[in-house]
Amino acid sequence: MSKRFVYEDEPIQIGRRVGREILPGHGGPRVGAGRPASGNRAVTLRLPPKVIETVRRDAKRAGQTMSEFVAHKLARGR
Repeated sequence: MSKRFVYEDEPIQIGRRVGREILPGHGGPRVGAGRPASGNRAVTLRLPPKVIETVRRDAKRAGQTMSEFVAHKLARGR
């Protein structure tokens, strides 16, 4: 690579280093890229095995995921 000239009146953009040369920063995430926010937050619960088995079985019978099943039960107050 040829040596890069740096002028004093030009703002320096720090990017990744290749050898002794500093390359300008490029890219970054595109606007709107990635998964859309669902509004749900992940929660980890420590439950006894029998409770987990019961919830898993009831959710499967209802045709829902465990998260949907528990959220529905909690929203109903039971």
